[in-house]
Amino acid sequence: MHGIAAEKVPDGKLLRVKVDYSDLIERVQLTGDFFVHPEDDVLRIEEAIAGMRADEDEETITDVVRTIVTENRIELIGISPEAIARNVRRAIESR
Repeated sequence: MHGIAAEKVPDGKLLRVKVDYSDLIERVQLTGDFFVHPEDDVLRIEEAIAGMRADEDEETITDVVRTIVTENRIELIGISPEAIARNVRRAIESR
């Protein structure tokens, strides 16, 4: 299945999340007008979410994203781990 969610993050930028999933989240794509530094580390975030259960709660997804961001010293500009997790859930629930 596929889902898409988009949000203008409060005091931030546009975030669009595309998710391919079945029982597990198979693929995540984060796009929008936000910035991630280093740029290629957006892939680290997407890969960290892929493989999680599709019914995982928003708090757990937030924790995973926050851990990847912290451990790899990734700078998120215009989005947050909470916004990413919120939109992953919305994309899955949009079916």
